[in-house]
Amino acid sequence: MIGRWWRRRAVSVSWESACQRAARGAAHLDRVDPGWYRRVDVARLELADSALCVLGQRYGTFFLGLSRAGLLNLSSAPLGNRSPVDYGFLCVQDVDETLQARDYALLNQAWRVEIYRRLRRDGLAAQHRAQFTGATHEREPNPAAHE
Repeated sequence: MIGRWWRRRAVSVSWESACQRAARGAAHLDRVDPGWYRRVDVARLELADSALCVLGQRYGTFFLGLSRAGLLNLSSAPLGNRSPVDYGFLCVQDVDETLQARDYALLNQAWRVEIYRRLRRDGLAAQHRAQFTGATHEREPNPAAHE
């Protein structure tokens, strides 16, 4: 059952898909943990690393973050429609490593966009960059280059 939940359905690897998934995950965190984005160092953000991913930076580890964010209840069956892949917290599964690496790269960028969008909304983008030494906003990838 966990395996089906983890990779519930095929997800395409594209800039558009990464943006949609990161937006879905960010909106979920907005509901369950307002202000989560203030505690994520975008310069160190790396979705492939369980300590440096969004959930890892916010909650300590990826798996603890799944539980604290309400995406996984360890006392019962996984929540039916909340796959970490669908919410942009995990790369696509059951594909080769090259495609997974590409998905993580796109997700890293998409999450940076979501975080900076929220920081700008709060008027905190410049302050956040200064707080995390060396933080820079990387350019959004050219969607045509990833098709």
